[in-house]
Amino acid sequence: MIYDSVIFTGDTTISGCSSLDLHTDNFLLLNKDVAGSQDIVYYDRRVSLEDRRFQLSLNGQTLTQEVPITGLAINEISYQINTGDFFIKDEESNPIDKSKIFFDQTTPVNASDDISYNLVSGSGIIVATGDFGQSLKTSITNGIGTTSIAFNDCDYFLNGQKVYSGVGVGVSVGTEANFIPLFGGAGSEAQNVGGVVTTNNKNEFKYSAYKKRFRSDSVTGVNPDVFGSGFIEKRTNYYINGVSEFQSNYLELYTGVSIIKSGVNALISGSIEGDEFTVKTLVEDIIL
Repeated sequence: MIYDSVIFTGDTTISGCSSLDLHTDNFLLLNKDVAGSQDIVYYDRRVSLEDRRFQLSLNGQTLTQEVPITGLAINEISYQINTGDFFIKDEESNPIDKSKIFFDQTTPVNASDDISYNLVSGSGIIVATGDFGQSLKTSITNGIGTTSIAFNDCDYFLNGQKVYSGVGVGVSVGTEANFIPLFGGAGSEAQNVGGVVTTNNKNEFKYSAYKKRFRSDSVTGVNPDVFGSGFIEKRTNYYINGVSEFQSNYLELYTGVSIIKSGVNALISGSIEGDEFTVKTLVEDIIL
């Protein structure tokens, strides 16, 4: 087993507050459930961000979102995707369709499925196909718009399953801006990094990467992270062997208390259920 926790407030200097300034105002953006049944699925547009990018999990499989190609037909707009698993419609559609998630016809969805998602606007979603992963680096650079991104700045997925540095992802040409993520297996000597992609099957795989959210951390290992890094409840994603686990399948038990300090100025900012608030006050006893 390989266990991996992605902690969205993993910076050790960050407390459990919701703060715009500290980039921790994400209580309403993570581990959200969809509504609907069968292949009619709705997401919560009230808290979606401007470009409405999703990291969506279907029965633990992380699906790939694609911006659809649109065309004009008689009294309607047509939508087409090529390599993605789902898409959403933009402002040109009617109010009901703007709240739907539309799945590709090859994506099996039915009423018994478990579906959840994270809103990841501002974090690049990068996809490449057809090789050992070399083209993924170019796609990352083009998609995120920088040449200085390092290997550890992204989470990587192979056909929707999370893969880990050192176990299935080898890094060629260093680990900084000139890295190349590889997923090759023993079938290709040059790409022998412990992965499953070979010369014969490389066209059967879709490589994807998500730029890590600001103030995030990852804990990976061959044992469950029972006594590991601190975290904030409901702001973690947990994977076992690359499969996303739903929050109902595991317990999050962590007090977060390390010291009690008095007379500290605290800035609280963010939103709750769409109501904006900003409060600046002197807190007599604050838990750090």
